Amino acid sequence: MKFRFCGELDAPDWLLREISSLAKLTNIRVKLLALQVIDHLLGGVLDFEKIGKLVAPANYDVSDVKGAIAALQFIIVGAAKYDVPDDALSQELQQLGLPKEHCGSLGRSMRNHRTNIRKALENQILKLPGVSSLDWRVDYILSSSDLRAVNAPSIQMCINVKDNDGTTTARPFEVSAEKFRVLYYELKAAQTIMEGLNV
Repeated sequence: MKFRFCGELDAPDWLLREISSLAKLTNIRVKLLALQVIDHLLGGVLDFEKIGKLVAPANYDVSDVKGAIAALQFIIVGAAKYDVPDDALSQELQQLGLPKEHCGSLGRSMRNHRTNIRKALENQILKLPGVSSLDWRVDYILSSSDLRAVNAPSIQMCINVKDNDGTTTARPFEVSAEKFRVLYYELKAAQTIMEGLNV
């Protein structure tokens, strides 16, 4: 079966095992555990002492606790990433064997924190700096203090890079005509490949 919070894929086998483990906890304990995971996703720190108290009645060992946290994180991140509505998430988790009360608690937690989770996930996306401008100049060097006759062109370039935080940094460099030709043809090839992706 395909699940929306799994990106329209089957649920992983490990998740099925952890859902049966989560079903041993009460509805309120699963909700509090989910809130700990949400707090961690929003930049907080997992409070393992509190988590240990929450899972104590189920006699979880360390690997069971880690599995439960991983399962909740997988569910919450997937639901936020694929923008799964609360009712659909609840229905899918019930199909996987999580009790209805547990599903309702997770759905309400997602409803209250969905926007913040999505913002936190967007901040974790790899963002490459962009080129804001490019300045160049070709100099023809006739001679230098080391050599009497150089007679070679030199390309001076300055790429102004806009970083993710909005600041612009100048990246000046100098290349020979031969290296510039290599750079030019490699950039043209990369552009052709990118245009072919239709993104």
